[in-house]
Amino acid sequence: MKKITLALCLSFFMAGCNTTSSDPNTFTSQCSYSELQSDPPLTFTVTGVNEAVLDGVICSGSLDAFENMLEHFPSVNTFKIKTIPGSADDETNLTLSTVIHANGITTHILSGGMVASGGTDLFLAGVERTSSDNHPKIGVHSWASSDGRNGNTIPHDDEEHQNYLDYYQEININPDFYWYTLKAAPADNMHWMSVEEMKHFHVLTK
Repeated sequence: MKKITLALCLSFFMAGCNTTSSDPNTFTSQCSYSELQSDPPLTFTVTGVNEAVLDGVICSGSLDAFENMLEHFPSVNTFKIKTIPGSADDETNLTLSTVIHANGITTHILSGGMVASGGTDLFLAGVERTSSDNHPKIGVHSWASSDGRNGNTIPHDDEEHQNYLDYYQEININPDFYWYTLKAAPADNMHWMSVEEMKHFHVLTK
């Protein structure tokens, strides 16, 4: 699971915690309370012909929410991100992020916004990646398995790494970035990337 707790990102977290919406422009991930641990689910809010604002935690219903949004608004090609602090479902996150990249979508972090953990994986899916801030808040750390193992303790040739390596290859990110995230911080902590690190790994494309 690649997710940080609300306590770690409280000063950046702004979304509400509704799982349904009467707004026809809003598409909210339908996920269980236990899965989210009271955190807001990822919501796609279409704000223009070509753009949607993203906010919340990626969870099992996020791929369905994305596909539902795209069915109603097929011209959306830019995701403007408020806060995505992580993912409660890594498998869904990697699938969703791969599809985002395949659809040629651009990702942009809004001023004062934040991505971390699985949220960083989703941001990197953008074919173009930009930010309103010169030094956006982008967090990385090692993943943890359901049995409590940290990715940074598992040998590099272990198949546990392959899904992530395949994902980074699919979105044209150097796999060195994956190994860097494992060393940057353990699963229960977070490393906030420096400007130099972002430049080194080409996190932003402009």
